[in-house]
Amino acid sequence: MTNGDLFTMNGASLVTKAQGAFLAAAIGDALGWPQEDRSNRVDKPTGSVRGLPLTDFQRWKRRSGGRFYPHEELILAGEYSDDTQLLLCTARSLLHGTQWWHHLTRRELPSWSLYERGGGRATMHAAGMWLAGREPWSSTEKADRKHYFEAGGNGVAMRIMPHCLFGVAEKDFSAVATNILANGVCTHGHPRALIGALAYGFAVWMAFRETETLQYGAIIEKVLAAMEFWSALPDLGGICPTWRPSTQEEHAGQYEKCWQETAAEMMRLLERCREAMKQGALSIDQEVLKQLGCFDRGINGSGTVAAAASIFLASRYAADPFHGLIEAAFSYGADTDTIASMTGGLLGAVLGGEWLENRSEQVQDASYLKVIAERLAKKTDVPLDTSLPIYSVTKADINSFFAKLEAAKPNDAVLFPDRREVVASAPQPHKMRSKTALAVSWKLISDDGQSLYVKKISRGKAEIDPKVKERLETLSDARSAAQLQPVEILRLGVKLPVRDVAKARLFYEKALGLKVAKESKSLVNFESGIVLIPVDYEQGIEKEPREFTVKSATLSFKTGSLEAAYNNVGKVGATILTPLSQLHGQRFFRCLDPDGNVIELSERT
Repeated sequence: MTNGDLFTMNGASLVTKAQGAFLAAAIGDALGWPQEDRSNRVDKPTGSVRGLPLTDFQRWKRRSGGRFYPHEELILAGEYSDDTQLLLCTARSLLHGTQWWHHLTRRELPSWSLYERGGGRATMHAAGMWLAGREPWSSTEKADRKHYFEAGGNGVAMRIMPHCLFGVAEKDFSAVATNILANGVCTHGHPRALIGALAYGFAVWMAFRETETLQYGAIIEKVLAAMEFWSALPDLGGICPTWRPSTQEEHAGQYEKCWQETAAEMMRLLERCREAMKQGALSIDQEVLKQLGCFDRGINGSGTVAAAASIFLASRYAADPFHGLIEAAFSYGADTDTIASMTGGLLGAVLGGEWLENRSEQVQDASYLKVIAERLAKKTDVPLDTSLPIYSVTKADINSFFAKLEAAKPNDAVLFPDRREVVASAPQPHKMRSKTALAVSWKLISDDGQSLYVKKISRGKAEIDPKVKERLETLSDARSAAQLQPVEILRLGVKLPVRDVAKARLFYEKALGLKVAKESKSLVNFESGIVLIPVDYEQGIEKEPREFTVKSATLSFKTGSLEAAYNNVGKVGATILTPLSQLHGQRFFRCLDPDGNVIELSERT
């Protein structure tokens, strides 16, 4: 019997709960990331959970590059940060069976350093050490060891949900706890990071296993009652035998004392949550989060604080889950993306994902999240033979990848350092404040369906690959412009897919006063250039690639120079979505503009 056959609650299978947990975690991450103080958002976040919250995904800009290479980076609506990236790193590692830890440390974390978005200092530092082939706790540099053992942030708790799903059928929590700790010590050494992850992990493990509707506050009560199971320090001798001796050496034999003190701290936070739950309607959520330390910049990134906050919000809002997700995502001053991600993951483990509505299709990589959640829940394709050697990612692999990426053309396939094949977009330059540096980024789509953004910052323009530089400057290069053929645009139109053409016509014609120029059985053309089409008008056309499918209008042009326009967009490196084709007796093609908008050019008839 597989995991997917177990733990059905009110008709919701484990697969449904797994997919809900993964999607809700990513949605919480995407909603909360732009609200976080440390997100480096260029403009100030707006909206209030007390008034009219911005419950939809936001398109925003963040400052990147630090002091020496400052530039702006555009984050599209629904895109997630390192919280979801690292959760997926853990999930992929577990699909390698008993060697999951070696895949995480030798392949996933080193590769993640290449495409991370918003990664924390401790995780970034540890990933760099794994890339160099060194265990963070065994560094010969005293400063590195100190940095590692003082790392108590929530970077562990936010990524360990896959262990709870993968081990859902275990008879007790001990095996899951061992794996959570082994995952955690890859990047963090302080008990606050590790115990926070274990307490949160027990809550998620219990939620996945639950087959009945949980009562108000039940999650907190179950975690408190099980303290002895999640607060014990597991033995990692069978996974990473060098870690425990290093802790003893660094803490002069006092690590277990520090562990016990932190476990007591975690209990006090949970007891505060329980007291707040007893107040019922009188409980003020923001005040409780304040008492937990969520708004204290000195501790709000702590693993214990994030665990307590997410367990509290999930307990309080199990009957109104989206409200709980919004409460976490818009708690300005808190670590909003991580708390919202962890709250969403726990609520999804309890309830599945129906409450997420259309956001479960709008979040970045929605299909991929569902697929990997199902694979973990069913455990049907985990290899039995785990004796094969593990490929370790090195700095040489990173350098080789960039060399191939810079030489590639848009839509070329390139092998990513983690051994996945990716299709690359055209390089996109970032506006830099420094005249002696250039930042170029690529969007990559992996063969299993994940979107990755990688960036290369060069100290001087002379260091940029000539082929990349040529493509970046194509539009402004007079010599390239001289090669383009003249194109005559005769009419601009905007196509709007609608469910009911008659109803939409009534709105635009009668309510808005637009004049109908002409109409047919399936189209209504207004003099303004708007064209109403039924949603199934274009059946039979090959669908655009998933990453280009957007819920927006298509810009439609009539031209007497169709071939010339088609040749031109190829020369400037635009992505062709639909080659020269024919539909309803009319020739046309489709491409993307530099911002990803769909452009359709059709022949004048």
